[in-house]
Amino acid sequence: MKVLLVNNFLNNSLGGVENYLEALVLYAKENKTNIIFKWFGVAEKKTKIYQKFYNAQTTEAIIKEIETFQPDLIHCFSIGATVTPQFMSYAKRKSIPIIQSFRDYYYICPKGSMLDVKGKTIQEHKSFIDCMLHHHPKKNLLYDSLLYYKQSFHKKIIKENISYFLTPSNNLTKLIKHTFNVGGETLPNPVLISNLLLEQNESNYLLFVGRLEPEKGVLTLLKAFQKILKKFPDEQLKIVGSGSIQNELEKFVAYNKIENVCFLGSKNREELMYLYAAAKFTIVPSEFLESYGNVILESFAFKKTVIISNLLGIQDEIIRSKSGLVFPYGDVEKLQEAIEKLLTNPEFKKELEVNASSYIKELTFQKHFQKLEIIYNRVLKSNKTIS
Repeated sequence: MKVLLVNNFLNNSLGGVENYLEALVLYAKENKTNIIFKWFGVAEKKTKIYQKFYNAQTTEAIIKEIETFQPDLIHCFSIGATVTPQFMSYAKRKSIPIIQSFRDYYYICPKGSMLDVKGKTIQEHKSFIDCMLHHHPKKNLLYDSLLYYKQSFHKKIIKENISYFLTPSNNLTKLIKHTFNVGGETLPNPVLISNLLLEQNESNYLLFVGRLEPEKGVLTLLKAFQKILKKFPDEQLKIVGSGSIQNELEKFVAYNKIENVCFLGSKNREELMYLYAAAKFTIVPSEFLESYGNVILESFAFKKTVIISNLLGIQDEIIRSKSGLVFPYGDVEKLQEAIEKLLTNPEFKKELEVNASSYIKELTFQKHFQKLEIIYNRVLKSNKTIS
């Protein structure tokens, strides 16, 4: 079976999706599976405004790839930036089924955060006016209008051409199914990072891993940590990642004289392994609705529990499996309480760590790949029946 993977970017622009695709292609090769993958993406991130609506260059390149590679199936991931979905119409005319993996809420609400300006979670996207006036984040009318039109334009094409969809969380699956009216299911993310360092001694720091952007909640974390230091002056916080507000966050730390905070910048996967292995626990304080949260699984791989905000798509699983703590997003005091609970109750923390380790046993890449192969075969069989 030949599968064409379509994504905005290649693996030289690694993010969460690209890490997954790199692992997927590598696993198929190393394990001599029945699937041959070809990954299409673009190295250059910048595009002109009109190309964000219709990128003729990448559309033609994908069509050429379809003609030469002759895939049995096309699996799309993050598209809509350098890669626009117009190629799907060509694939459908060639009777090639398309699976779309939705990994965020962009195609539910173009602003993506799934929060209104009062901080409430959006349960249903009603209208353009409602989105412009009441959905967060608000930029300006022109920008928001263009964003809405682009999303609506692409969504119409995707609706008309995909055969099936996948998402990593049940909440996102429910919303996508309602919006796109096509078959689909939840396929949880696998653990992408291997653990070879469990015997390493626990270090004296709390850990954040992620982009340094407003929606990631790092400022809330810093405010909570500032309070923690009053009771636990020796605690340390390591922040891994880079982004547009890094300078602002560093100034906040300096101005408020918050001790023991270290900004480490971006780290490769090997460096991350050591950081996870030596952390007390990981904190994921996101302030926008995230479909899943790979950092959580990576922490679990090193038998580390987590504190997450209630905007993570995986929160129900965390609560059900008793593998971490959940706090109301943006609530400094509740985050402080959760951190103190783990710092002062080692037996409770150990219980969460044991549950975290058990939780990810079913999320190996091998099991994920087997499920994905079953889905591919089912979609191909269904497509042949329809044809």
